[in-house]
Amino acid sequence: MTDYYLIAGFSRADKVWKLSRLGGMALAFLVLVLSVLGLRSPGAHETIDAEGVNAILATTDTAAARLKSAAGSAAEGEAMFALGMVQVEATAVLNRDLAAHSGQLTFNGQSLQKALARRNLAPRLDDAIGRYRLPTASLEQALHLSLARSDALRARFELLKAGFYESFVLDPFQLVGMNFDDLDGQIAEAKSLASVLSIPDEAEEAAFIHGIDLARAARLVREPDAALAYAAKARAALGSFAEAYPESMRAASAEIILKSLGGSE
Repeated sequence: MTDYYLIAGFSRADKVWKLSRLGGMALAFLVLVLSVLGLRSPGAHETIDAEGVNAILATTDTAAARLKSAAGSAAEGEAMFALGMVQVEATAVLNRDLAAHSGQLTFNGQSLQKALARRNLAPRLDDAIGRYRLPTASLEQALHLSLARSDALRARFELLKAGFYESFVLDPFQLVGMNFDDLDGQIAEAKSLASVLSIPDEAEEAAFIHGIDLARAARLVREPDAALAYAAKARAALGSFAEAYPESMRAASAEIILKSLGGSE
C-alpha cells in the first residue's frame, strides 16, 4: 500500500483512533474497581483477618493434598480445577487488601502471601500493573484434563477475567503484558463465553469484556480498514450490552465508549 492510500485510510479511520480521553478514564475507573473489588463498594477498612487467612490456607492445603492423591487418575482434572479456584480466591483477597490500603498489604495480607509462597502457590505481584497476577497454570492444566462442562466454563471465565483486568494499569487502551494477537483471541473467547455462561452476572461480565475489547482493538490495530471493522463490531456489541443490561454498573461506561465510537448521540 502506498503512502497516499495509508494517509487516506487513516483519515477515514480518524474517529476510530481518537476515542475520547474522558471515555477512557471513565472506563478505567470502572474496570479497575470491578477487577479489584467486584461489585462491592470500595471501603477503606476492608481487610482480611487472621481467621480468613487460616481458612484460605486450610482450603489450599486440602486442595493440594487432593491433587497429589488424584495425580494420574480420572479425578486429576477436577482436583486441579479446585486448586486453581483456591488461587483465584487468594489472589482476589490480596488485591482487595492492596486496594484498601494504598497499595500495601496489611500484616494479615503479608502473612497470607508468605504462607502461599512457602507452598509455591503464591500469586506474583506485577509492579507494572500494581496488582497480583492470578497464577493460571492450574486452571489451564485443568482444561486439558477431564473436566465437567460447568467447571470448564468457570475455569475459562476466570482466565478471561485475569487476561482482561491484568492487561492495563489505568488506561485500558494501553496494553500491558498483552500483544494484539492475545487481544484478538480474548475477543473470541469473551464472545463465546457470553453466550454460554449460565450465571447471569458472569454472562454480563463476559459480554462487557467482549464489547470493550473490540473497542480496544479498534483503537490499537494499525490497519485503517481493520480499525473501521473493529469499530463497527464494537458499536454493535456495546449497543447490545447497553440494551440488555440497562441497570448495570457497566452500562454507563459502555454508553460512553459507544459515543466515543460514534455510535450514540
